[in-house]
Amino acid sequence: MAIKLHSFVITEKRYIQVESQPYHITGLLKQIINSANIPGCDFIDIHNAYYSCEEDGTVTFYQANRPEIECPGIWTYLLYECPKSQEKIFRDSKVSTSIEPLYKLLAGEKLTQETVNINQYLEYQYQEGEYLDVMLPYSWDNSEGRKISQLILNEYTAFKSSKIFTEGAGKEYMGVVLEEFIQAASEILESGGKLNEFESVQCEILKKIKIDEMANLILSYNDYRIWQALLPSKSKAVEYAFDVALHQMSYIK
Repeated sequence: MAIKLHSFVITEKRYIQVESQPYHITGLLKQIINSANIPGCDFIDIHNAYYSCEEDGTVTFYQANRPEIECPGIWTYLLYECPKSQEKIFRDSKVSTSIEPLYKLLAGEKLTQETVNINQYLEYQYQEGEYLDVMLPYSWDNSEGRKISQLILNEYTAFKSSKIFTEGAGKEYMGVVLEEFIQAASEILESGGKLNEFESVQCEILKKIKIDEMANLILSYNDYRIWQALLPSKSKAVEYAFDVALHQMSYIK
């Protein structure tokens, strides 16, 4: 049985209302901006929109504050599949549906986004740093933690900037490096260690990681533009991979 939810007709779905998070609002904003970029369309012309977040299985709806709109606001729901005729909406009146956070973003302000772990921090900071003031997890939110997290963010950003790290040996190398760096950093911070300890450990970790497949992948692309785009880099892991590849190239010649 089809039901209507915030101007959209839905079937075979169940919706459980939850609190809208800042990253839901930024996702919604991007959808609205994309729609507003259509010739002849402006933000004021967009009466409703929605944003689906695959990472947490939610969908966020927006209805504009206009005279013809009965209930303006922003709603976020956990989304579940269900058989036909069993569609249902579970609302929570205690959850805020204010449009104010969206207006703050449009005014150039940032929303505060808390994180529960460093992986979440890296993801939000990289993808949403333009719109969100991303807070470090509690155990990292100190002088040394902020310095170390910036180094790891440099690594994360460098990896994400090139297609060479999106699959195969490149993706595996990225995953191993980040996992090892984060584990080492966590242990250093727990013991009251300093930034210079982490920098030293970074080099030790890279020397232990199997690098041949990564280096061969760099060589197999045979594209100077990849070298030009990634070097020089703030990432020790990227620099190391390309140094090994350069050494192999010299050896082959």
